Amino acid sequence: MSRPGLFALLLAVFGLLGVTACSIQPEASPRDIPLEDQGVFGEPATGDEATGRDRIHLLSPSDPDEPQRLRAVSRDVPSTPSGLLTSLFAGPNADERDERLDTAIPNDIELISTRLVGQLLTVDVSDVFGELTTEGLRLAVAQIVTTATELDSVQAVRLQIDGEDRVWPRGNGELTADPLTAFDYPGLVESSQPAFPGIPSPIA
Repeated sequence: MSRPGLFALLLAVFGLLGVTACSIQPEASPRDIPLEDQGVFGEPATGDEATGRDRIHLLSPSDPDEPQRLRAVSRDVPSTPSGLLTSLFAGPNADERDERLDTAIPNDIELISTRLVGQLLTVDVSDVFGELTTEGLRLAVAQIVTTATELDSVQAVRLQIDGEDRVWPRGNGELTADPLTAFDYPGLVESSQPAFPGIPSPIA
């Protein structure tokens, strides 16, 4: 091949490489991963950030030697029944899942309405409890009741399914059609008090 022909061939090769390099540009800023692609990294956690003055109740890490309990975690959400329950129904966030916190409430639950009359809160939700075990149902109802009664304005909860009253388990498993309070689940919520020694230490 003559020198002019070789030179023309080299120019064509370098020109093609330049076009290819220009067509692949790094992104200038981060972008969100589409929801349909997030499953590659495991189930996305949808819970809110664990900050704020309000609290919801999730399930503490399970221990084969002890019954599972509820643990209060912080939430920065509207201080209303619907605000707290919507956050509760979103479940644990990513950090809380890393700490093995969980929820017994099915993730497809829908909050239909809340109605506060006096200090009695009526909570109407979709029917998603049918596949829960007896223990799962007890824990799920306890989460809803103890979360709602975190508000000073709420003393009792009437839980409905699609506008209809049902019977629900208390902490001891007994079914009732009466409104539920946090006192129906004694010992089920972890204490936030530090552990104190049984015998006072001697004063030096």
